[in-house]
Amino acid sequence: MKTLTVALKENGYDIYLGKGILEKFKSLCEKKSLPKRMCFVIDENVFRIHKKYLQTFLIDEKNDLVYKFPSGEKSKSLKQISELHKIMLENKLGRDTLIVAVGGGVTGDAVGFAASIFMRGIPVVHIPTTLLAAVDSSIGGKTGINFNNTKNIIGSFHQPKFVLIDTTFFSSLPEKEITCGLGEIIKNAFLTGQTFYDEANAAIPLFYQKDFSKTENLIANSINVKAEVVSNDERETGLRKILNFGHTFAHAFESELKFKIKHGEAVVAGIICALYLSHEKGFISEQQLEKFLYLPKQIPIPTSLKKLDKEKLYQVMLSDKKNRDGKIKFVLLKNIGEILLDVEAEKVKVFNSFERMFKSI
Repeated sequence: MKTLTVALKENGYDIYLGKGILEKFKSLCEKKSLPKRMCFVIDENVFRIHKKYLQTFLIDEKNDLVYKFPSGEKSKSLKQISELHKIMLENKLGRDTLIVAVGGGVTGDAVGFAASIFMRGIPVVHIPTTLLAAVDSSIGGKTGINFNNTKNIIGSFHQPKFVLIDTTFFSSLPEKEITCGLGEIIKNAFLTGQTFYDEANAAIPLFYQKDFSKTENLIANSINVKAEVVSNDERETGLRKILNFGHTFAHAFESELKFKIKHGEAVVAGIICALYLSHEKGFISEQQLEKFLYLPKQIPIPTSLKKLDKEKLYQVMLSDKKNRDGKIKFVLLKNIGEILLDVEAEKVKVFNSFERMFKSI
């Protein structure tokens, strides 16, 4: 088992990574003196597929409160948060209760948000069951729900007490979910340096073969990228903005496709657009562009993106919460490990980036 750390000034926490480590959950809770009363909020599909494993090492359905959380992006809603809070009130949960979110990014984001506002905040632990949630959303304390077709527009910061990543859950992931996680790992490869970039390039086939024993170090390194950035910029006032590379485009794709595209697929498409825009702005050469496109283009993305209207996408991007003074702020690339923040771009260059990405898929 690997132990990684998010080192914050207050409320720092550990991330545990390994195969078959779910059995360590209760002892970790005791070690950290966390509440003995627990409410397990488990993605309904995860519960169905991994029921025996969960019952053996995590939950006691006779004594623990277990709520099966509806799967899918539609559950990141005020309606679903209200339903969860209703269950919590009916069972008289309080600040002496530990909420345990078991599932992918939707479950973690929504349950983390529910925990952050219930009684002004009760403790939460994340057990991510997808590759994407493991390397991204379970780390950093960002919680949120969607509203009015706008992704994560309502949310809060609420750091978990710890994160437990058992790669056993990854064995049941469909190919699209592997793609989702790879989207974030590829993003991190551009953020760090040549060594990580080369490792990611070589490891992509292993992820689709679900050989997580050979990719565990890369997963850990990707987690460390997020953990180190969050440790230095918990509230996204500066450095943490680099984690949005490709995401301004990605969130627009998700919104316009009514979240029928997977987040990781949208991120890969967003990275491709960000690379084209970096070239349009003159930050990278034609030779660099061709080299950098090789990595994200190994990942399959939906052709449904080609049907999107560029003007509508642009208008969605104008509503991004990271914007300032009514202008879109992009995260672009100068080189591997050299990221440019808060870049403004002419509308025609943004449209050119869309068009070039559409033609490439």
